[in-house]
Amino acid sequence: MKNVLFLLLLGLTIAACSKSTDPTPDAGSQVAGTYTMSYVEADSAGIVLYKYTLPYTVSSTTLAGTLTARRDSANAVFLTQTIKLTGQSDQTSIIGEISLRTNGTGYDMYLSNQKIGTADGKTISIDDQQTDATTGIKYRDILTAAK
Repeated sequence: MKNVLFLLLLGLTIAACSKSTDPTPDAGSQVAGTYTMSYVEADSAGIVLYKYTLPYTVSSTTLAGTLTARRDSANAVFLTQTIKLTGQSDQTSIIGEISLRTNGTGYDMYLSNQKIGTADGKTISIDDQQTDATTGIKYRDILTAAK
């Protein structure tokens, strides 16, 4: 009986002293993955060019999309967007290398030192606004997506 009690106490002591071997994933690893787009909008000079909740279906044609975030480093992902339209070839465009900066609840996303959105490892929200230096026209792209 003493031996069983001793072994039980020894087992509890070892378990209490063991360290977790699971490292906390870095920002790039947390954000990396494929996200299904749920909303897309674009406007020029305040005029909406298009606005869709995805997937968007008319008759037998469906518009859908994905965002793919590939881990490039501990604090960066490479982001691409793929638009899918029934009966057409998928159209993939490069958004670029996105720097990730902690914001308390997730990460702020920066493209060339301009904040374009946020990510938390489950969702990505992009609201990218650009102004044409020659014409002064403002362009805006909004995307939301979830894993």
